[in-house]
Formats: sequence, structure tokens, C-alpha cells
Amino acid sequence: MKTKAGYATRNYPQQVCAALVLSLGFAATAVQADTALTGSLTLTSDYLFRGISQTDEGMALQGGLTLTDDSGFYLATWGSNITFGQGSLELDILAGWTGKLSEEWTTDVGIMQYRYPNGDNATDQFNFVELYSKFIYQNLTLGLAYSGDYFGTDVDKYYYYSADYNYPVIDNLSFQFHLSYNQFEDNTQYATFLAAGPVSGDGYIDWSVGATTSWMGTSLSLKYADTDIDSSAECNLCDGRVVFSLTKAF
Repeated sequence: MKTKAGYATRNYPQQVCAALVLSLGFAATAVQADTALTGSLTLTSDYLFRGISQTDEGMALQGGLTLTDDSGFYLATWGSNITFGQGSLELDILAGWTGKLSEEWTTDVGIMQYRYPNGDNATDQFNFVELYSKFIYQNLTLGLAYSGDYFGTDVDKYYYYSADYNYPVIDNLSFQFHLSYNQFEDNTQYATFLAAGPVSGDGYIDWSVGATTSWMGTSLSLKYADTDIDSSAECNLCDGRVVFSLTKAF
């Protein structure tokens, strides 16, 4: 998984801001009349990636920038502090296209590289590339992601199947429901990914239920997230938890 017991832990949220400001400087020079640059900053009580804490159950400062074109193509970068390995930062880059498949269906497809500056090395092999696709029908989003060389040494093929549903209650309040399955090539690679065991099967489920509202231009979200990773795996970072986040878009 993205956090493994025994690694040195350091936490430098300011590096996230520095990396994003640098990215903004480069992206801004590319903005033309038919492009738009948007971004966001988030403060969250715990950075969960597919149900697993990346910050040792601590807080995270996150931010992203997206450069979009009228044709539907986009480039983006996203960063967060982390608490595992020798590094303290995750900085992702992605490129993709979004557009209509029909009057009712929209798609979003692309490629993304997860990068861990100063934390990736020949032994740990944290960096990985993932292909992703989403299919959106009204408030329902179905997703599929694939990596041929997933996070960590000796972890190869990985598939991520997800379903998300957004249910508006009133103008300023909506509920979110998430369910996904993380599938590895076999039980051995699944156990290697978790760096714990024993575990059964070749993957795990992660899910969450939450609500989002806004106040003074800031989005506030509260969710409960959990996984079905067996307790025998001794994965304390995979347990159920409540996560609170504040997001400001610009």
C-alpha cells in the first residue's frame, strides 16, 4: 500500500505549496484565449488513498492545478504531503480528455503518473503510471484504472473498479456514496502491497459515505471511509475513520 510501517516519517506541507506555485508559473505562460487555468487548495484531517491513510492518520495540505482546452483536453498536477518512505511529498501529473459520448453519457480518459520526489528509489519503487477512464451518467460515475507496474517493489498488474454517486438534497447540501474494488495480480502481490499478512483473496474493497456543503465560498465535506482488509493483516491505516476536509477553488 502507499504507507508502510517502519519507514522514516517526515511531514512538510509547505513543499506542496512550493511545488504548486512553481507549476502555476509554468502553466500560466501557456494559457491562451481558448484555455482556462483552475485550481484548488484542500486541508484535510487525513489523506486517504483508496481507503488507506497516507499521512499516518494525520492532517494533509493538498492542492491542484488544471489547464483545460475547449477541445476537452487537459493537463493537471496535484500534490499532498505524505508520511512514509524517505520523502514527504506526493506530486502527480496527468493528461487526459473529457467530452460527451452521447446526450446522456460523458467520459474522462487519461494517463497519470504518481511521483514521490526524494522518496522513490530502486528498492522501494514508489513511482508508478496509471491509465484511467470514467463514464458519467447524470450523478453516477463509473471508473476503471489500470497499472502494469503498481506501487512498490514486486507489485505488477493492478485494476481499480469504482462507482460514485452524488445525491443532491438541497441547493447547498449533497450526499456522496463511493464503492470500489482494488484487484491485484494474485494473493502474493496483494500481501506484498500491504506489507503485512496473512490476507485472503487478491484484493480489497474500499467504500465511503459522506456529505458536502459550502460556506463563504469554501466547500466543507465530512465522510466515513473504510475497507474490508482483514484485521489479521494488522493494517491500522486501513481501518474505518471519519475524515473532514475544507476546499477552496480558484
